[in-house]
Amino acid sequence: MDAICMILIAAGEELKNIDRKTGGKLLNRYPGVRWRGAMGVRDVLAHGYFQVNAEQLFDICKKDIPAMIETVKTMITDIEHGAT
Repeated sequence: MDAICMILIAAGEELKNIDRKTGGKLLNRYPGVRWRGAMGVRDVLAHGYFQVNAEQLFDICKKDIPAMIETVKTMITDIEHGAT
């Protein structure tokens, strides 16, 4: 669980950086992912670690992360091909 939390914290922080550097434009082009929710999970994990609910964390990993990974792959392809 510690490793998952650290990865989600790092991912959330990078999403914040991407959003800030693109003026909020890049992530908005991919509305299939709840980007604000991902950034919010980062905040919850970083600031309330001892209140993390393992079942909720498992649900995030099972339901939300696979879709996010596929969307990020699409984003990378789009950027590589100049579509963004």
